[in-house]
Amino acid sequence: MAEIENKSLSNSSIIPLQNHIDGAWEPVAKQRDAPLCNANTGEVIDQQRESSPEQLERALLTAERAYRSNGTWSSSSPAVRAEHLLAAAALLDTKAADIAALDSLLTGAVIHLTTRLAAICAAAFRGAAALLGEENDERVPGDLLIERRALGPAAIIGPWNAPAGILSHKLASALAAGCPAIIKPSEWAPYSAQLIVETLQEAGLPGDACQLLHGGGAAGAALAADPHIASVSFTGGLAAGRAVAAACAAQLKPAQLELGGNNPLLVLEDADLEAAACGIVTGLITLNGQWCRAVGRLLVHRRQQQALLDLVAEKLGNLVCGSSLDQHSEMGPLAHRAHRELIQKQVSRLIALGGETRQYTRLPQLQGWFYPPTLVTGLTPELTIDEIFGPVACVHCFDDDAQAIQLANQTPFGLAAYVFGEPQHCWKIAEHLRCGVIKINAVTLLNLSPEAPRPAWGLSGLGDEGTRETFEFFRGTRVIGVAG
Repeated sequence: MAEIENKSLSNSSIIPLQNHIDGAWEPVAKQRDAPLCNANTGEVIDQQRESSPEQLERALLTAERAYRSNGTWSSSSPAVRAEHLLAAAALLDTKAADIAALDSLLTGAVIHLTTRLAAICAAAFRGAAALLGEENDERVPGDLLIERRALGPAAIIGPWNAPAGILSHKLASALAAGCPAIIKPSEWAPYSAQLIVETLQEAGLPGDACQLLHGGGAAGAALAADPHIASVSFTGGLAAGRAVAAACAAQLKPAQLELGGNNPLLVLEDADLEAAACGIVTGLITLNGQWCRAVGRLLVHRRQQQALLDLVAEKLGNLVCGSSLDQHSEMGPLAHRAHRELIQKQVSRLIALGGETRQYTRLPQLQGWFYPPTLVTGLTPELTIDEIFGPVACVHCFDDDAQAIQLANQTPFGLAAYVFGEPQHCWKIAEHLRCGVIKINAVTLLNLSPEAPRPAWGLSGLGDEGTRETFEFFRGTRVIGVAG
């Protein structure tokens, strides 16, 4: 791939989309009727691509053969797999700038953030390799062996927000487990996935260890439903997640699902309002509001509401919204035109129900998919249950802790929550919240600790993610011994 300048990306910097099947690169079968665009300008870069049923079948048979015949990857020792993963990590370090620029161009996430996320790619492979260094099958007295082994071919279906980092985490875990992997990146952000697979080939992985298929929802559905696939790891929206879960349920195979969340941010009466206002802005603008743990419901003690909203208004009014490729931008555009239209439609629905919007950020003079951070007030909490996957939060007041907890637990989601206040008071509230991760007095994109899992409750997903958790997801237990 040609070297990419962070501040100036041209179409000549973008390589043609290709599938990687059975160790060889090949053109994707056909074009989709949807463009890939520079999110900042709306300029068409290329067309999306769709793999043919024949290409999917060859990839599936290759993965099945690699596993069933004890292929070179599945049968290799943990030490050999770790060596390959570390080699891939070293190469990914050298390509982090290209990965960051590609994801910034297509998703609208600002370059200083995609640069941090691109570093996660190499870190994911190093973390998976480190787990292999801890591998020891357990032999117990009486000739009994208890071991963990790869379940079989794995399908990895990635999202368009933070595509490189999320895909790398899943892929590194599957490969570490010994699973031949087929990855299908989002059709809206496919380039960084292709660069990652190129890197794995440079690192010397066998050609059948990791295959890449481009396509839309139909390709992902075909992978999830195919009996050659032993497990599916998916990050995306609720509707697609339900479809993946149904396909896996029919075959009783494991599915790891990270879906959406209408995440609450609670501002208690004893909160530091400056810290809370900074947290709210971070929750609205990180990945331009297009992340599953973004703030969706702002729950504020009634006595603090006006002062807090004044502070948030001031900060949003000073926010620099501009090209995602500009190092000075604090917020960029949404990922594509259809998603901006969806956000506009969702906000219009809230206005029709009686909501009032507050928007303070000046948008740049660019023709991309920009949308300002938006607070919606004046609605009853029952009208704001659904997730809006964008820089929009609905504001509600509470009068006491019991009401705050009730409002925070009101939605069927359970991914993340944020609580601002006196620390011990926050801990007391957090113990009653029904969600996977609760952060006190800060909103951050990254996890609380590299060792901590990322659980999902309710409609936010199925199963935990994490360095060890995702690695173990791709494995099953086998017990061998002499009977009697």
